[in-house]
Amino acid sequence: MGNPPYGNIEAEMKRFKILNIWVDELNMKQALERVNEFIRIGKGVHTVFASNPEKNFSVPENQFLFSMFKQADMLIPDGIGMVLAARWLYGSNLERVPGCELMQNTCAMAADKGYKIFIYGAKEEVNEAAVETLKKRHPTIEIVGRQNGYLPEDEMPDLIDRINQSGAEILFLALGSPKQELWIATYRDQLKTVRVCQGIGGTLDVLAGTVKRAPEFYCKTGLEWLYRLMSEPSRLKRQLSLPKFAFQVFRSGMMKKRNNRKAEML
Repeated sequence: MGNPPYGNIEAEMKRFKILNIWVDELNMKQALERVNEFIRIGKGVHTVFASNPEKNFSVPENQFLFSMFKQADMLIPDGIGMVLAARWLYGSNLERVPGCELMQNTCAMAADKGYKIFIYGAKEEVNEAAVETLKKRHPTIEIVGRQNGYLPEDEMPDLIDRINQSGAEILFLALGSPKQELWIATYRDQLKTVRVCQGIGGTLDVLAGTVKRAPEFYCKTGLEWLYRLMSEPSRLKRQLSLPKFAFQVFRSGMMKKRNNRKAEML
């Protein structure tokens, strides 16, 4: 993943509408720069969510979640489907920014700059192992608190208090979608020191070694979804949204090109 430089954001971020949801035009370096700026000069909690084809169908089903997603401070192009769709519909050169890699790069930056991290989610053994992995990789990292994802609702006030008392500026939520997005929508106004909150899904499982990340070939060629499907056949039902998404994007692009030609003829 390398060690990209962290600097100021020089241009406004473009946000594209892809069918029913949105995605931001950025690459990994720009995403990290924005995270850094959110922490350095931001006020309140800045949300970072992953945008992918599956969410095109799931997010609009919940109006509260839909509104939260639309207002997110950064929507990273997590899936190759969003990258290809943005190229087809808008001629954009945005690059895939996997949430798993952004989280790990953010941890590297936090260790470098002294930002404090709190990690909430996943099973206890997974959460603990992931934290230990991060500490071994980054000896100077400040993980000031952690909590597994199996916390009763009536204990949430205590969790919020622990996060605030820790002084954490970065909060990673590994609760799965849409639970993690709904959690931050519910509790963000109670967080006092957090400046960046990223939903990281199953990233802790990867760090803990309980789930294997796709080999580099699959990641670089945009076929990580295929590797995950082969490794977890139970994902087939979820992956059926991909051809539906691709067809709708293709049709939308063709309609857009047809309308542009009509406008040019007038």
